[in-house]
Amino acid sequence: MVEHGELIDLTQPGIERFITARLTFEIIVNSRPRTVNARTVTFEQIVQLAFPGQHEPNVVFSMTYRHAASTPHAGELGAGGTVNVKKKGTVFNVTRTVQS
Repeated sequence: MVEHGELIDLTQPGIERFITARLTFEIIVNSRPRTVNARTVTFEQIVQLAFPGQHEPNVVFSMTYRHAASTPHAGELGAGGTVNVKKKGTVFNVTRTVQS
């Protein structure tokens, strides 16, 4: 398995073969297991996993995360933000609030 950004030395004689595979990451969103296919997830992607579909303009979401691969490993995530997740076990808690 070649990690993102890892350098491979191909100067040795012989034939190299690379096989590509879709990576999957197992995360927890509001206590439910979910699978994503990217190391980096956005606030908006996690909101859709927690509360699928369209939302009224007066609905506001807040989100916390823990056990992330990115630094800091825990905290709050706002709209437009991203987090790098671990292969297994990053936890997100999403709350929906209706403003009047």
